[in-house]
Amino acid sequence: MIVTKEIITLKREVWLNTPPQPSWPAMITGVEENIFWTNLPRDGRQVLVLLENQEVSVGVSLRKGFYIADTRVLHISKESNKFYGLALPDEFKIAQERQFTRVEYPTNVLFRSGDMVAQSALVNFSAGGVLVYYVPELEKLVNSEQIITLHLDIDSLPFEVEVRMAWKKFYDGIPFAGFEYINITPFAQGKLVALSMELSKNNF
Repeated sequence: MIVTKEIITLKREVWLNTPPQPSWPAMITGVEENIFWTNLPRDGRQVLVLLENQEVSVGVSLRKGFYIADTRVLHISKESNKFYGLALPDEFKIAQERQFTRVEYPTNVLFRSGDMVAQSALVNFSAGGVLVYYVPELEKLVNSEQIITLHLDIDSLPFEVEVRMAWKKFYDGIPFAGFEYINITPFAQGKLVALSMELSKNNF
């Protein structure tokens, strides 16, 4: 378990879930004594519609895992950047331990597939995969259904590994994609584990 004040912080991304719907990403835009506010969650042109007093599950992805808590809608505003007011949960429980530590590391990355090349920006990485901006050139590589190779440098160490797209999501109208490594060597994965642990020492 982890106390709420360590999770519900301004500008942190959370995931709102009301089964059987999928989870929606939202940004915390305000924190008060017994309530926290989020923007209106969007996924492309779709928006998440909630009702007052509706029970909602809120999840947060942290370095050590995915934490969840139950809450409910206290207020609905007309301001897009302060739309849903949710009750502050008493505590969060971990729902899933991370197999690999994930670290934010902004840098340029290169994807190759046959004769095609796409450059994007890395958001974060782990020893299991990467999160990048899903630029149009990268979408063309994915749609080609050919083998894709990722090239990146982390802390002056170059890595080259085959990847496949695991998922795609929109955050504030911007497309992102998660890629997982394929057939990565134990040596390369060990290096990524060591780098992620070293770079995350000062992160929560």
